[in-house]
Amino acid sequence: MIDEQELLRWRQAYREEGDPSSLTGYPEPELPWSWRTMVENLAPMADRVLDLGTGGGGVLATLVDVLPEGTVATEGRRTNLPVARERLTPLGIEVLEHDSADPGARIPVPDASFGLVINRHQPYRPAEVARVLGPAGTFLTQQVGEDDVHEIREALGLAEPPPGRNLENAVHELTAAGFTISRSAAYHDDHEFGDVPTLLRYLRRMTWDDPAGPALAEHRAELEELHERMQRGPFTATVSRYVVLARTPDAPDTGRTDFAALLDDELEVPRV
Repeated sequence: MIDEQELLRWRQAYREEGDPSSLTGYPEPELPWSWRTMVENLAPMADRVLDLGTGGGGVLATLVDVLPEGTVATEGRRTNLPVARERLTPLGIEVLEHDSADPGARIPVPDASFGLVINRHQPYRPAEVARVLGPAGTFLTQQVGEDDVHEIREALGLAEPPPGRNLENAVHELTAAGFTISRSAAYHDDHEFGDVPTLLRYLRRMTWDDPAGPALAEHRAELEELHERMQRGPFTATVSRYVVLARTPDAPDTGRTDFAALLDDELEVPRV
């Protein structure tokens, strides 16, 4: 049994608010690609950028030097929205309220109004992303796979996430929406959690399946068991990430003759 002082530490860790960029006590996995580098390479080529699901805006704020004027962000969580606005508005970035997890929600921007849409660890609908992108637009997304930290779910008795959150399905759905895939990659490794407060901070900020997170009181026995296991060494859980870079079709060139189409016509050759 843990003492009340230790339990208080757990409660304080779990009550901490903030977006993933403010997470402390947790080593972020080193992925074989760099989100920052990819955005830095793509943003200067876009007329406008949309960050779909910016969280607290912490990651986007670090990229402000490469973002074009007119960059817009969206966020759906009420706890994150004021944080994002306080952080990004002084940088000239408008933050719109939009719940990307709502399957019927329309992004509150006009059609074909952005050259680049970026999306990190947030839901999206391929058809809606295609709508807001102009011709030859670019979509960059990094997602958390369905098997991420499945060991924690098993240890706490949490429900499994809906199936299908993986690279193969993402590529299929984007292709069906008219995108061309320029790059795709998946990555698996291990997280290491050295204590329960660190694990709780992770769950609090990165609850991809349940924004409210697990109820601490309901899982006290399981957390105590994890605490005992961590006394013997770090608790290891799976890291699962994937990234997709996709593009919309070029605009049709109405000023150029399609000579291939002429081959289907019967051409009349004049007599001389």
